[in-house]
Amino acid sequence: MVPNRSSKWLCLCVVFALCFSLRVGVGAIIDATVPVVKRADVYSVVAENLARGYGFVAEPGGEPIVWRAPLYPAFLAAIYALFGEHNETGVFLAQSVLDSLTAVLIFYMGTRLFGEAVGFVSAVTFALHPLSAYYSLRFLSEPLFTLAFTAVIASWIAAATSRRIIAYMTVGALIALASLVKPIALGLWPLLASCALYQLREEPVRAWLAATALTVACLIALSPWALRNYRVTGELVAVATGGGYALWLGNQMVSEGKEDWEVDDMTRAHLFARRSAVIAGNEEADRFLIPVPSRPSIRSATQPVHISVPEDDAFLKAAWREMVSHPFGTALLTTRKLFRFWFKIFLPDNRWAQSYITLFQTFFLGVAVLGLLEAKRREIPVFALILPVIFLAVVHALTFATIRYSIPTVPVMTIFMSVGLQVAVRRLNEKMGMSVGMFLRRPLQAAFSDKAILSSRRRRS
Repeated sequence: MVPNRSSKWLCLCVVFALCFSLRVGVGAIIDATVPVVKRADVYSVVAENLARGYGFVAEPGGEPIVWRAPLYPAFLAAIYALFGEHNETGVFLAQSVLDSLTAVLIFYMGTRLFGEAVGFVSAVTFALHPLSAYYSLRFLSEPLFTLAFTAVIASWIAAATSRRIIAYMTVGALIALASLVKPIALGLWPLLASCALYQLREEPVRAWLAATALTVACLIALSPWALRNYRVTGELVAVATGGGYALWLGNQMVSEGKEDWEVDDMTRAHLFARRSAVIAGNEEADRFLIPVPSRPSIRSATQPVHISVPEDDAFLKAAWREMVSHPFGTALLTTRKLFRFWFKIFLPDNRWAQSYITLFQTFFLGVAVLGLLEAKRREIPVFALILPVIFLAVVHALTFATIRYSIPTVPVMTIFMSVGLQVAVRRLNEKMGMSVGMFLRRPLQAAFSDKAILSSRRRRS
């Protein structure tokens, strides 16, 4: 018997409620046991000004911001309006809701590709994932971006299956939404448009219609913010500036591609001197190190830094010159940043947990690779899952990377990890003649069967 629409919605509500409870519980444990720097970026300051009616600025009466995407500060501002400014509990609960919606999307994708057991285990695994839960406590864009990024992948799976033009339009609109959280997502637009052309290559007219629909929907969704940026700067800025600066900062050999608040005082002073030289158009000045007295680190990333369009272009050109002048060093640094993307802790204050994170990620990613190999063996099309993950890893390997930036890939990796666990259990059963996992499989099948859902509804009535 095929589940009806109301039964499917009930399943999704159950998954949401369970994952919300688990995420709140894990986050509360982390908050009680680990020091968490919650307001660590300018997002909260911008949100405060938005909530007070000053606009998208870093300080009242200040210059309109073009170096940050708007949606996460707007999300925080809405929470401030409801629960009070800088309300840590309100932000945590709201971001736990975002994470629970992400878990629902994980359940959808896992179920569609691998079955209900994998979908359910993947959603629960995400809800329990400690790194993801840690960022639910912080005033950073990871929870919102993870939801938007996962929504793009889920919509792409639906579009690739149905091949309907409206489905490709949904993909384009969600790419724009994710870009308004973090501009890096805008790179998914040409990537997935090209994939649509390739996927529908045997139907050329439909292929071009799909790619065009995706593109038009993305541009329409971006146009209001791009128009605002044009009015502010007189330049065409789709979302925000800063891409050229990120490429420049991530390829500085003196700092090994780290962000300026991850390095020591002398290296930071050197970076500031080079940055000033690029802006002034005089890169000769960057050849000299500037000694500074020893003092506590100043986390410059927490302070507003205006990056105009011409300055961003100058940083892009300077980054290219740096990379071309050190080709071998750049290639080696890119490889190291790829490692940082999966394993390296961002905050210097949290480096005490580095060994634990390395062990956890090694296990998590190892089992996920096992699941990916199993999907390939079973000829299950997982290209739509893995391509955005590769894209995000490559972009951060080219700019700057720490484990924080891999958080949006956790939903996809939990699906593969669940498949890998399924393979491990099966092999253990074959090797030891045991029925490991059956005690979980049967209750899951019963819980998500249409008959069980209907009987539950009858009992409530």
